[in-house]
Amino acid sequence: MGMKTTAAGLAIIALAPGAAYAKIYTCNQQGTIPDGGTGCAGAAGYQSAEPRYGSPNSMQFQNASVALDLFDIQPEGAEAFTPEGDSDTIGGAFTYDKAGFQTGKRLDLHYQHARRLGEGTRARLLIDVPVSINHADEFGINYVLAGHSLGTFFQGGHTAVYGTVNVGVELPVTPNWLVTPRVSYSNTQAGQYFAYDAEEATASVTTRYKLPQVGRGDLVFGGMAAYTHTVDTFLAKQPFFDNTDFWTLRGGLAYQMPLKARMFGRQTSIRASYVFTYLTGVPFEAYKQIHELGINVGVRTREAEQKNGFEQMRVGLLYTHGKNEFTSKAGFDAVTLTLGYRF
Repeated sequence: MGMKTTAAGLAIIALAPGAAYAKIYTCNQQGTIPDGGTGCAGAAGYQSAEPRYGSPNSMQFQNASVALDLFDIQPEGAEAFTPEGDSDTIGGAFTYDKAGFQTGKRLDLHYQHARRLGEGTRARLLIDVPVSINHADEFGINYVLAGHSLGTFFQGGHTAVYGTVNVGVELPVTPNWLVTPRVSYSNTQAGQYFAYDAEEATASVTTRYKLPQVGRGDLVFGGMAAYTHTVDTFLAKQPFFDNTDFWTLRGGLAYQMPLKARMFGRQTSIRASYVFTYLTGVPFEAYKQIHELGINVGVRTREAEQKNGFEQMRVGLLYTHGKNEFTSKAGFDAVTLTLGYRF
């Protein structure tokens, strides 16, 4: 999520409630759907829109993605601690997702500030502020028992807004090995459908290691462990506060290499990544195992005006799959389009 953005017009149209009529599914007493759908178990997909924890659309997952982002390019190894490592990044992403009967759209915006702590030090201060607008589309289920309809019941048609303030210090262990402890605060503003607002405080440790010159490119490994506790302050309306703590584990790898082809007369590179996230600690959690597979292309500034050796703009495509722990009929699949700029 470090360098993601999207066309504002597309996002507004896609997130607008009521842009399409709700799809109605019919479930009879045998749990089948006459139109050949995925079965009544597909109704469990509504849990994929949970904005607090235990879903790919949650603050828990947003925080993990910020702490260990192998999809978007970041300065690696010793390069991060040169003047070139000081940077600001803005961007966002647009996501379309589906889990059983539930479809949704999410707009992510993200700002990152990275600065060395002072002259002569190799530590960097990182401040990340991601914000997400997640809309769960409406769908209806017509339950039929012994040939008689019990009525149509609707889910979704609601939007949750949530964001995180994440602060970390990037520390070098060796020139190519970085360890980053972080603390963060997350807040969601949501209505009754999402059990109202929620807040979380998180502490995490991330490690990244770059193995240079593997073929024509560099191979990067990363891992993260985070502990989260729900909190209750005046910043959120929580009539049913749930005192919960849980862990998040995340790890993966990325491979980046330069391209011979140039774009607009500028140097380019390509990066492919795979990341696995395990969300744990909440009873009856539907989505614990989340896989991300991404590819993106980076473009540098023109050599005559280049201020650093890193990609200034990056565009990419990310595929996300989440396993539903209770039914294969409500597995989560999402496609994300990203674009970002570092300055």
